[in-house]
Amino acid sequence: MSNITTAPKRFTFLFLAVVRANPQAHPHREEITATSEDEARSLLAGRFVLVFAGRLPTLGGIHA
Repeated sequence: MSNITTAPKRFTFLFLAVVRANPQAHPHREEITATSEDEARSLLAGRFVLVFAGRLPTLGGIHA
């Protein structure tokens, strides 16, 4: 019996974001690749106030 290790599934997470240092700034889209929404939020939350907008599968190994 062989042990096959696979990499964690990654997604592109989309957020509506406002710069935390300037709450009067216009909302804009931020996207980041991560394994979970929590990981994605933790990478962006220091700079932005975030609202979840979507999750897309990351297509690994496909190059245009």
